[in-house]
Amino acid sequence: MKRILTIAAATSFVASSAFAAAHMPDEMTMLSGKVNDALTGCNISMEEEDAMNLTMAQVSGIVLADSSDDGSDKCNKIESIVEDNM
Repeated sequence: MKRILTIAAATSFVASSAFAAAHMPDEMTMLSGKVNDALTGCNISMEEEDAMNLTMAQVSGIVLADSSDDGSDKCNKIESIVEDNM
C-alpha cells in the first residue's frame, strides 16, 4: 500500500490530471494532488526518482504540514521533509 501511494504521489509530477484521474482511484488522485499542490505552493521541485522514493510517512508529513495554519513555517517543514529524501 505504501508503494502504491508513493507511486501515486510521483505520478502527479509526470502525468496530466486527466491521465491520473482515469488510471487511479479517487483517493490516490486526491493524495497525489495534495502533495503536488503543497510542493508547488512552496516552489519546491523534485526529480521523478526522488518523488518515487517518498515514504508514506513523508507523504503524510507533507500533506499535514501543508494543511497547518502556520503559513510562515509550513514551507520550511515541507522543504525539510523533501530534503531528507534527496
